[in-house]
Amino acid sequence: MKKIIFLLLIFSLLSQYTYAQRRKSTVKWFSIAAKAGYGNSVLLNIDNIEDGNVEFDYLTPSLSLGGRFTFTYGNNLGFGLDILHSSFGQNYTIDNNGDIYEKNLDLTSLDILPFFRYSSDKGTYLELGLKFSNIKSIDVTNSVDRNFTQNSDNIDDYYASNFTSMVLGFGIAVYKNERLDINLGTRFSYSFTDITPEYSFNVVDDGYYSPSKEVLSETNPVSIQGILEINYFFAFWGDATCGKGRLMLFK
Repeated sequence: MKKIIFLLLIFSLLSQYTYAQRRKSTVKWFSIAAKAGYGNSVLLNIDNIEDGNVEFDYLTPSLSLGGRFTFTYGNNLGFGLDILHSSFGQNYTIDNNGDIYEKNLDLTSLDILPFFRYSSDKGTYLELGLKFSNIKSIDVTNSVDRNFTQNSDNIDDYYASNFTSMVLGFGIAVYKNERLDINLGTRFSYSFTDITPEYSFNVVDDGYYSPSKEVLSETNPVSIQGILEINYFFAFWGDATCGKGRLMLFK
């Protein structure tokens, strides 16, 4: 009798331990999101900024559209990948010995952005990642008809085809339930790659206006965007009744 009671006690303790371990197991979530960003764009070049004949438009628009996939461990730690189509550039006002004209440089790129994301229980988030951009098109327009040597036929030859940026973002969920989040945030992006490799040319030196100072600094794309995300949780990895983990899709 004592042996039976002892075995029942051991069995009860093991059952309680197993149940507790299952309760403590961390669920892994899988989600997809549609997202859009809008903000400013600056092709940061110290020599151009210091040129008294060149005025920067620091509110040159930038736009990004695309989606992301995220794996979230528990409720807080996320690892994801953005795939975005982006447009950015720089608008200049140039004074060439009293002949003032506008120059607009417009670029588009395909961006791949792996990131780490921390989300708090209150809905705020912080993200950090890298952005690998492949330039798809470059277009230059001027408000006057002059003899510009840099035109749309050969402008691609002056630029790097790829550049890499650091990305920092933060925001908050303005709507949240078990399956859907709507997030509003801000994302800062800074390229530490020169898009004019080895200072191969000055972006404002177009054969008509020639800066008096030789360019000796990099040209780095910078932007700050407001971000809208609609995030949908479509599956999770949890424990089945047999104790083994498996991927379970929401119906």
